[in-house]
Amino acid sequence: MLPDASRFDVDARLVAGALGLAGAAGLLVARVALNAGLAPGVAGSMDVFRLAATVGPALGALGIAATTGDPVERIGVAFVGVFGLLSVVPAATTAAVVAVVAGGSLAAAGRWRQVGRPVDWHMLPIVLLAGAVGVSLLGGIGVEPTTLRSIGSQLTLLGAAATPALLGHGRADWAFGGLAAAVLVAVGVTAPFVTGAVTLIGGGVVGASLLVLAVGLAGLTTTASAATRTRHWHALLGAGLVFAAGVPASMPRALAVVLGVLLLVEPRGGGSA
Repeated sequence: MLPDASRFDVDARLVAGALGLAGAAGLLVARVALNAGLAPGVAGSMDVFRLAATVGPALGALGIAATTGDPVERIGVAFVGVFGLLSVVPAATTAAVVAVVAGGSLAAAGRWRQVGRPVDWHMLPIVLLAGAVGVSLLGGIGVEPTTLRSIGSQLTLLGAAATPALLGHGRADWAFGGLAAAVLVAVGVTAPFVTGAVTLIGGGVVGASLLVLAVGLAGLTTTASAATRTRHWHALLGAGLVFAAGVPASMPRALAVVLGVLLLVEPRGGGSA
């Protein structure tokens, strides 16, 4: 290992997160703009946006695999990256689902241990989001789609709501989270059909109540606020990835959530390689 490997690893994770977020956010904006009628010309480019949202997080995962010093994380995230890229081939879809679910869970567990986080209730958001990836992807490939996509939506939103457990936060952070939730509830009450359409198209949310949506948004906003205030850039990118991805019922969404989880696991300033 090179002397500066741990430092390079931290930089690589930030680059990986930025790469994944660019793809996921681009697809999110394109979906919302197209369905709102703001940019009808985007329709012909949706395949390009989907490809970018798949390749971006997959390459980010491979970048982490190439730089991490933890063999467990390396194996898991390598599976995520390789099979994430292969998922663009329809024949590899089922294998990619298995590899991304198993590899993502293995990588998150390996990184959690590597950075010295305790095995206690603080793991809840990671467990919920990992479960959301598995359940949602199964629904996405046709296994009890209505039931599993609804369960996946609940797990994703509850996992998002629990993300403040992963870093220190203050009253101001909770205030921002509460404000975001209040705005969502107000909009949801006054314009329920618009809210439902945006959360379905943009976030892939199925069968979740307005209350659960608000709790999920409050958690992610609190996490993003705390990450910004403390300059915890890994967590900020991780929260952004989970938000942009939404419910991980498709491969682009799932890859973004897996990458987001890995970044949320990072302690402030990054851990060891």
